Amino acid sequence: MSSRLTGAQRIVVTGAAQGIGRAIACALAQHGAHLILWDIDANGLSETAQMIAPLTHVQTAQVDISHHDQIHDAARAALAQGPIDGLVNNAGIYPRASILEASMDMWHTVLNTNLMGAVMTMQAFAPSMLARHKGVIINIASGRALQGARKGAHYAASKAALLSLTKSAALEFAPYVRVNAIIPGVTETAQPLAETTREELHARAHKIPLGRIGQPEDIAKPLVFLMSDDAAYITGQALVVNGGSIMVP
Repeated sequence: MSSRLTGAQRIVVTGAAQGIGRAIACALAQHGAHLILWDIDANGLSETAQMIAPLTHVQTAQVDISHHDQIHDAARAALAQGPIDGLVNNAGIYPRASILEASMDMWHTVLNTNLMGAVMTMQAFAPSMLARHKGVIINIASGRALQGARKGAHYAASKAALLSLTKSAALEFAPYVRVNAIIPGVTETAQPLAETTREELHARAHKIPLGRIGQPEDIAKPLVFLMSDDAAYITGQALVVNGGSIMVP
């Protein structure tokens, strides 16, 4: 991959303790970005930082992105060290419950994390990007936003709203800050493995045109492209990365 990701860019990645977030951090590190990694899981965050420390400068902060005060404090600390060039809103939660079973507290928690967390990080970092006429924001959505989810309406709704937020932010922040989304398909992470075995997960590959379950690195590589100068004329878009399991116009 030869995407032109300018070295020494400072990029914030939320949900970086495992899975797709960790793969994104590793891919960006390989291209020389300086990283500020956030997650509620301090141990997993430390493991990710140790993996990429030989490659680049990395800072971590234990942040629950459903809490405005935590985002505000962590963002202020990050900006005090220098400008932020990129933001990856990856953190999210998926508690299983049907529409009839899910409490209002569960709905609020999911929406506050998956949607409002992205809103609050944008509010924290976009003003400085706009002032510098430079910045890229990438939101990680989900295929559930396109097809819904049994026992996951709150999650699907939050991710669908994230796609709408992406378009609105792209319009508001143009021409200086690009905002795009990635829609992963089924990916081998802790989320699907919490409800099925690895063997059962991979057995679903026969339904995917490319014949395999996605890996976190499959999401990270196109994200590096969207973050890079090679994607300088792309904004307000949602890139579907799912092996062809859902095909959209």
